[in-house]
Amino acid sequence: GRACGSGLALALAAGARTRDLEFMQFHPTALDLPGQVSLPLVTEALRGAGARLVDGQGRRLLEGVHPLRDLAPRDVVARQVWQAQGAGVRVLLDATGIEGDWSQRFPSVLGACLAHGIDPRTTPIPVTPAAHFHMGGIAVDADGRSSLPGLHAVGEVACTGVHGANRLASNSLLEGIAFGRRLGAMLAVAATPAQVGEPEWRELGAGLAPAQLAQLRDLLWQAAGPLRSQAGLRQALDVCIGCSSEGWQARLALAMLAAALRRRDSLGAHWCAADGAAITAPAPLAVAC
Repeated sequence: GRACGSGLALALAAGARTRDLEFMQFHPTALDLPGQVSLPLVTEALRGAGARLVDGQGRRLLEGVHPLRDLAPRDVVARQVWQAQGAGVRVLLDATGIEGDWSQRFPSVLGACLAHGIDPRTTPIPVTPAAHFHMGGIAVDADGRSSLPGLHAVGEVACTGVHGANRLASNSLLEGIAFGRRLGAMLAVAATPAQVGEPEWRELGAGLAPAQLAQLRDLLWQAAGPLRSQAGLRQALDVCIGCSSEGWQARLALAMLAAALRRRDSLGAHWCAADGAAITAPAPLAVAC
């Protein structure tokens, strides 16, 4: 299924402690498909094999931005692509120089591109940043225990701090595998089914209507995307305060925006421009799948 934040929202509603909600990682290269929200990833391995991010005239996007150019950290590349799009540039990933059998080397990218009429072997791939991984979540210890007795969490919904402010590539399963095993082992000896008893069920509550959810998605993309400002975060926070009673997604967004506002310095995936700096965001929001 698609991650929608419902687990984190339930924990917030129950009063569980959370941490690092401001740290949302954006993958710099998802396949740019206007009008779609959930987008296929265009793996960073392409850039490792020599692909380059360019504009419509073939000029390299990362030239002079970072010593590693196209191999710069994810947050650097995502911000550069995001800013270029905000200036009206359609960003392309030129992988036409990569040799070898794509069906063996990059089958997922090849299949996704061909499904949308793009042959990456001969044509540069249109790309866009996309929300990819949340480093924050329900605060838990190394055994998956939250601040609420009986509430445990592992995986992306949880936050142990192992990913810091900017998760390393190919490391997303760490929390699920390592801490899931620890939690399972702990629960196996901590209680029997008879001791656990029946849980106290809570309803998540009404969600936003599809049109409202689309508006919230665009609001967060503008205010809490790869490049943020205190002014933009405050404005978005005010909007979410006004609609927080209408759906749980707005209340979750409110918590994330509040966390971002509390962190005034730039760190990892949370990059905040100086007060007064003009930010032009592209639209709309995309989610990498």
